[in-house]
Parts: sequence; structure tokens; C-alpha cells
Amino acid sequence: MFRAIAAHLVALVALILSVALAGDFETLMKSPLNAAVVVVAILSAVGLAVWDVVAAKREQPIRYRGKKRNAKILKYMTNLLKFDGQCVMSSNDLSWVSGEARDALFDKAKQKSLVLVMPSSTELSRQLEAAGAEAHYYGDGDFRFRSRFTLVNPSRADAWVAIGHGDSTAHTIREVHAESDPTVYLADDLYRLAKRRASTAVHS
Repeated sequence: MFRAIAAHLVALVALILSVALAGDFETLMKSPLNAAVVVVAILSAVGLAVWDVVAAKREQPIRYRGKKRNAKILKYMTNLLKFDGQCVMSSNDLSWVSGEARDALFDKAKQKSLVLVMPSSTELSRQLEAAGAEAHYYGDGDFRFRSRFTLVNPSRADAWVAIGHGDSTAHTIREVHAESDPTVYLADDLYRLAKRRASTAVHS
């Protein structure tokens, strides 16, 4: 992100200097047309810079560290669940759920907007199913997804995914919003594969 900011600052300074050194600045700006072109060029450069920096920041992974790490992750997940649209949530056992996150999950379930992808059922997942959630249990006792993800609005043009992974020092959540990014397709493939595996297990 720093590289993007630096590149746009250099480009903006170069644009302003080129205008200032083009000749008699006051004469240049006396013409309404010339003044409009200069203003539009500068505003366009600033707008493009802001757009690019915001996009670069959005692509940066979110890292949680320290004693309040779990509380911050829980808050993030709670806010994610409050988004409109369907949520497909891959989790091993939903052991992270508590407080507002639990309420948000049940709200999603009641709206028929929550899909759980888990290796096996838990008491909480069964309660969520009873409240209206859809659940797919793909496990066979020996296998579970190593990735934990939440896929928002699958099969839609505005689909995006949040993928979490961590170790003893930090937990990282990466959001992928670009429709063309293969990460979104991979998450959707995992969801559909788990759904098919669960359906096969039920009917076998």
C-alpha cells in the first residue's frame, strides 16, 4: 500500500510541476478552457490516487495479535454476520461463538440466510438448524477443512469471501472481493463439494 501511495504522490507532484513550469501560470489560467483542463486533470489525479489507495488498503489482510485478539476476531465475525445477504460459514465446531455473534447467527438462521459447512453436527449447529439454518456435514471422522471461511452471497456477481488462518502469534483474516479472483471460486467449490458430499452421505 505504501508503494501505491508513493507512486501517486510522485505522479501528482509531477502533474502540478508540469503545469506550473509550462510558462506564465497566470496567463495559462486566464483562459476558462485551460483552467478547466488543469483543474479536471488535478482532480482526476487526486481521485484516482484515493481510489487506488482505498483498493490497496481493502486488499491488505487484517491481523489480530495480543491479549484482545480473540475479542477482536469475535467482533469482526459479528459485524460480518450483520451484512445483508446469504452467508456460507465453514467452521470446525463453532466453538468461537458467544455473545453478540451467537445472536447474529440466530438472526441469520431465522432469515434463512445462514448455511453451515461443518465436519459434523454440534449442539449449537442443531439449534441453528431448528431456527432455520441450512447445514451440510461432510466429515467422516478423519477429515476436516484446514481453512475456515465465510462466503457471502455465493453464485452472485457481488460474492466475496473472508478467509481466516492463524498460529500462536497472530490470526489473519483476508477478504477477497474481486469477482475474478480465483479465491472466491475456490471457496464456492469447497462449499458445493461439501454440500454434495453431505447429500451423498445422507442417501447412502
